[in-house]
Amino acid sequence: MDLKDKVVLITGSSQGIGKETALLFAKQGANVVVTYNKNKKGGEDVFKECKKIKGALLANLDVTNDESIKNCVEKTIDKFGAIDTLVNNAGVLFNKDFVEQNANEIELQIDTNVKGLIKMTKAVLPYMQGQNSGIIINIASAAGKNAYAGLSAYCATKFAVRGFTQALAKELPKGIKIYSVNPGLTATKMTNFQGVNPKKVAEVILKAAEEKINVESGGDVDVWKYVLEQKPSDAYHGVKRRIGEMFGGNEKG
Repeated sequence: MDLKDKVVLITGSSQGIGKETALLFAKQGANVVVTYNKNKKGGEDVFKECKKIKGALLANLDVTNDESIKNCVEKTIDKFGAIDTLVNNAGVLFNKDFVEQNANEIELQIDTNVKGLIKMTKAVLPYMQGQNSGIIINIASAAGKNAYAGLSAYCATKFAVRGFTQALAKELPKGIKIYSVNPGLTATKMTNFQGVNPKKVAEVILKAAEEKINVESGGDVDVWKYVLEQKPSDAYHGVKRRIGEMFGGNEKG
């Protein structure tokens, strides 16, 4: 799909993978909806860069809040009249043994990574159905295909994202496609900037949005297959050792 003049809504796009995805999509001629939760300055900076290239919109979005989701989607429709691509990128990770995680940390990962993603999809999907076209890209993870110590709750959420993607694909009409993009360890604030350059991940997300991938709707788009410096065996290998106590929990966007 040619992204020129298409409307792309990206959750958690004030930093990291979301930021690089927003900038890359803008360069392809898309109208980008840049969203932020707590990082307003980051969101404003990304918005300004996108605005220099193409039409853009800045929206505050907390995917754990129903009213915030509703307002963001309505604001997008009021501005552009459509949503052609949804990139569900916002996410939270706490890197510690499961017994050390408190209830709030566990709930925040579930509420953001799973429930927030599902609710965003439900809010946007009626507009795509009205158009009989659209692309939904769910940012899952290599940790949604393999289990890693210290990431028990996070792994559970990302396995759930992949399951949701696979099941929803069976319900959608042919004009609407949905994919799980699975990065490995990526150099963002969430991982103390260790791992693959998020620009590389954004390039894979772009391929999925343009349907330049040999993957059926509902399928997995594994980033390691497109990023030579990261093999599947080390997509998250040594994550506790590499990140350790340098970060606790961080939210994308």
